[in-house]
Amino acid sequence: MTVRSYVAGIDGGASKTVAVIADCNGTILGEGRAGPSNYHNIGVHAATLAINEALKRARAKAGLSAKPDIGVVALAGIDSKQDMITASRFVKNAGIAKRSIVIHDSVAAIHATTKGKPGIVVNSGTGSFAAGMNGEGTYARAGGWGYIAGDEGSAYEIGLNAIKMAFRSFDGREDDTELTEILKKRFLVKEIDGLVSKIYHDGLTVEQIAAVAHEVIRLARRDKVSRRILNEAGTQLGELVCTVAVRLNMTKLRFPVAAVGGNFRSGDCLMRALKSKVRTCCPRASVTYVHVEPALGSLTIALDEFRKRH
Repeated sequence: MTVRSYVAGIDGGASKTVAVIADCNGTILGEGRAGPSNYHNIGVHAATLAINEALKRARAKAGLSAKPDIGVVALAGIDSKQDMITASRFVKNAGIAKRSIVIHDSVAAIHATTKGKPGIVVNSGTGSFAAGMNGEGTYARAGGWGYIAGDEGSAYEIGLNAIKMAFRSFDGREDDTELTEILKKRFLVKEIDGLVSKIYHDGLTVEQIAAVAHEVIRLARRDKVSRRILNEAGTQLGELVCTVAVRLNMTKLRFPVAAVGGNFRSGDCLMRALKSKVRTCCPRASVTYVHVEPALGSLTIALDEFRKRH
C-alpha cells in the first residue's frame, strides 16, 4: 500500500489500548489492540509497550511501515501537570510518530461522541469521568481521579463495593446477597472471610476488582444488594454530569449526554439511576448509551492537527 502521509489516534485505559490509523483524508486504514496503558496502574515501561504494540498491530493491518506524521495519544490518569509531563515524555521517547501529542482520555471521548458540538460524555469503564464542551468551546471535566482518590461509579468502585457488601452480609450488617457465593467462586475461597488474605497479602489488582462489576450487573435483576450498588454508582455518575453542566452553564439547555463504557452496555440499572439524577439538574438533557471507540476521537484531533500544518 502506498500512503504518503497518515495519522494515528490512540486511546489507552486501564483495561486496553486501541490504535486507529487513517490517511490524510480520514479514511481508516487499520486498527490494533493491546493491553492496558494507564501508567499509574502498570508503570511507564508496560504502558509504553502497550502503546507501541497497539500501533504496531494497526500498521500491520494497514500494510504500513513508516511512522505516522502525527500520533495523538489519549491516556487515562493524566490528572495533573506532572502527569502530563511524565506521559508526554514517555510517549515521545516511544517514538510512535514524527510528532506525538498527549491528551486526557476525556478529551478524546468528547470528540468521539459529540463531534465537536456542545454536549457531555460520562464514562463508566474500569475508571470513570464526566467531561463536556459548551457552545463557546469551553471544556470542563469532573471525576477521573483514579481508583484511590475518585473514579466514582466505575467498575472498580462497583467491584469494591460488592466485596464490602459481602463482608457486611457476613457480619450480619447487610442483607443476604448472591454476591457472597459469586465472590467465593471467583477468588477460590471456601468462606468469604478467606478473601481477606487475597486482598491484604496476595494483593488484588485494579483489574481483578473491576472485573467483579460484571457480576454485580448480572445479578442486579434478582439481588437487591447488587441493585443498591448500581443505583448508587449511577447516581454518582449523574452527579459528575451535573457538576460539568453547572460549570459550563448548560443546566437549562437542551444537549446530549453520551454514556460510554462497558458498564452501561451490560445492564439498564446503572442507566436508570444516571438518567434520574441528570433530570434533577438538567431536565432538557437527553441521556443515551453510545457505543463508540474513543480512539476515533484521538484520530479526529490528529487529522485536525495535520490539516492545520498542510
